Amino acid sequence: MNKRIQMSVIAIAMVAASGSAFAADQGAFFINGNLGQSHFHSRYYTDNTGTSSAERVGYAWNLGSGAGGLGVEAGYVNLGRASVSAYDGAYSASAKLSGPVVGANYKYTFNNKMFVSVRAGWFRSKFDTKVSGIGSQSFSGNGAYSGVGVGYDITPHFSLGVNFDEYHGRATVYGTKAKQAVSSLSGFAEYRF
Repeated sequence: MNKRIQMSVIAIAMVAASGSAFAADQGAFFINGNLGQSHFHSRYYTDNTGTSSAERVGYAWNLGSGAGGLGVEAGYVNLGRASVSAYDGAYSASAKLSGPVVGANYKYTFNNKMFVSVRAGWFRSKFDTKVSGIGSQSFSGNGAYSGVGVGYDITPHFSLGVNFDEYHGRATVYGTKAKQAVSSLSGFAEYRF
């Protein structure tokens, strides 16, 4: 089964169980998607920007009038690919970073329907590397993510906004611990039901 489908099924089951325990709070399930640009923070890459995307599902509980909402989320992020080339293109290497995320979020909505949000959680980072003349290989590890966002509730069920997220990928590469920080600036759409 596709990893994205597996994560979506796990996330829906997780938030369904959580939601049933707090059914009286008038919370809502949500699904959202992000599309934007990522930036790999490393001086070694000659091309360190890529296209980023993310899909998340979750459940958010209302904390009361004027207090905002607290939620759980799970999903999958693709942070794009960074690359390096040397010797007039005779040598090239690239790294793609992606993986599932599980975390928590908080959203505060103002009277004018504008909102601010924060999120943080676990990132199971997977590095797909490709080196010319050698081939491809994947490495995985446990990392973290955090982010902030601003947006507008167009209807009680639909929002648009902008997020800035920071991902910290980690993996063990041939016995050496490696890490890669990647930031992502993206637009998002969210539907609540």
